[in-house]
Amino acid sequence: MSALSRTIKGFMKLGPARFMRQLNNMGDIKVGTLVGTDKFGNKYFENLEESYGRTRWIQFAKEDSFFSRAEMNASQVPAEWHGWLHRMLDAPPTVDKTMVIPKWSVEFTENLTGSPQAFRTYNTTRPKFQAWTPKVAARA
Repeated sequence: MSALSRTIKGFMKLGPARFMRQLNNMGDIKVGTLVGTDKFGNKYFENLEESYGRTRWIQFAKEDSFFSRAEMNASQVPAEWHGWLHRMLDAPPTVDKTMVIPKWSVEFTENLTGSPQAFRTYNTTRPKFQAWTPKVAARA
């Protein structure tokens, strides 16, 4: 499918608002069937008419606003859906229940590095150096 026909077909199916939002957030127009949704609200789509490697994609739950590109992160994808997106699994986790999460595993959380919720250590040692504050003399 050519890029122009794909773009026109996407505009007709999505409508102008969703078309512009996808173009802004993903940089591409994607139209396909909804395969499933994870517990965080992320939606997973598939379109077998696309070229190989572009047939599966995700629409993040935080993608609702027009300027939300910074809120999307690959660490927001759970392991079972990661396997389906990267073709490690043929069937999505909604159909294939082979990926069983053990009882002893920790609840999935996204990587919070660089955000206000990131872990910061608390230092209990005294600083070895004192900060220097310059003394400015008044000019004559």
